[in-house]
Amino acid sequence: MERNRYYYQNRKAIVGFFNGPGLKSMGNRFVDLLTKKIGTLDLNQHWTEQEDLYTFVQKLLIGPAVEAMCGPILLEQNPDFGNNFWQLDHDIYYFFKAYPKWLTPGAYRNRSKLLNDVKSWHTIARERFEESSIEPDGHDPFYGSLLMRTRQQYLTNVDGLDADAIASQDLGLLWAENANSIPAIFWMIYEALQRPQLLSQALEEVITSQSWTDLRSSPRIDIEALCSMPVLQSMYAETLRLYTSLFALRSAAHGDLDIANFTIPRDELIAVDSRVCAMDSDTWNTGSKEKDGTYHPLDQFWAERFLVHHGNPHSGPLRYSASGKNTSRQESSSGPGTGPGKGPHFSMDGLTGAWIPFGGGNRQCPGRNFAKQEIIIGFTLVLSMLDVELLCPEKRGIRKPNLRYYGLGTLPPKGKVPFRVRKRV
Repeated sequence: MERNRYYYQNRKAIVGFFNGPGLKSMGNRFVDLLTKKIGTLDLNQHWTEQEDLYTFVQKLLIGPAVEAMCGPILLEQNPDFGNNFWQLDHDIYYFFKAYPKWLTPGAYRNRSKLLNDVKSWHTIARERFEESSIEPDGHDPFYGSLLMRTRQQYLTNVDGLDADAIASQDLGLLWAENANSIPAIFWMIYEALQRPQLLSQALEEVITSQSWTDLRSSPRIDIEALCSMPVLQSMYAETLRLYTSLFALRSAAHGDLDIANFTIPRDELIAVDSRVCAMDSDTWNTGSKEKDGTYHPLDQFWAERFLVHHGNPHSGPLRYSASGKNTSRQESSSGPGTGPGKGPHFSMDGLTGAWIPFGGGNRQCPGRNFAKQEIIIGFTLVLSMLDVELLCPEKRGIRKPNLRYYGLGTLPPKGKVPFRVRKRV
């Protein structure tokens, strides 16, 4: 029966939503909610020192991100949902390693609490939702986005999926989206704060994209224009290249696969390590010592790695080959005001199989378009509405990703990042 084709129904709903008008409406909701959240922070025009930038970003972003997708009820009914969510993310290592409950009882208790919170939200939404409550952008006050409303419709019709299973589905979706995008926002902010010229360049692009009516308090963002600006896109892509680690799982479905003198049997599981691909020096551009004396190793952030400069064969994401060719093509995506003779182009050309933070092929992450919006919008709003400075970065050294979470998505930082913050003057 078609209703029991779970994977088909799930994929159809998610891909359809994230490639349709729902993407824009959820992005606009996220902008409004995060703007309000930043506006209510207990900050003024005097510096306030805080212990950890990563924790600050986590707490600041999780509420607007969850409400943009699920509506207000989940958070209103469960004020500790955000803190418990990040505790789940901290503990996720134990679940993927299949630690038994008796070894990590606190992690299991917290996960049960979150699942009960989601299940309670589902119950309230089913009881109160009416078609007349749907707003012009497709959202409603109970389920939130069209995506979550549609998921309820098909998940409740699948034989064998009870309330616990459906709650697990939605909690998993929330974790997959936000436990990857929000750490990426942190890393993008962190790298920009160490490079004042890059930060100025990125914020100049925000203005160039004509996204703002008021740079400090009441932003109105043209999301499509903002997310097409070349420097912001390059920073986003470099952040995911450097700080994402996942295994894209595939199998040889149609027969044995012969590759590099090995034979992979049919239906055998294949795991492709995204970080190995991202560190392949035979593929990636690391700058040119001969051209300008600069070298940008793959274990370091280089904001311009994905930018193609016209007339510069050493630019672009692909390695400059011994034959003197760089296969990064010139007709790459670019934002308003860019083009031949006007500035660099953002390029992803030639990176199939090399840049795979969302997996690859027709089964790559269907939420990647919203993830890109969330990361660029989050970065833009935080650093446009707030002044942020790292404290003593030269003494504390550069923060590295915590490889304990290798293979689980965007890696968190190892250690705390002290900083100071104030409302932008």
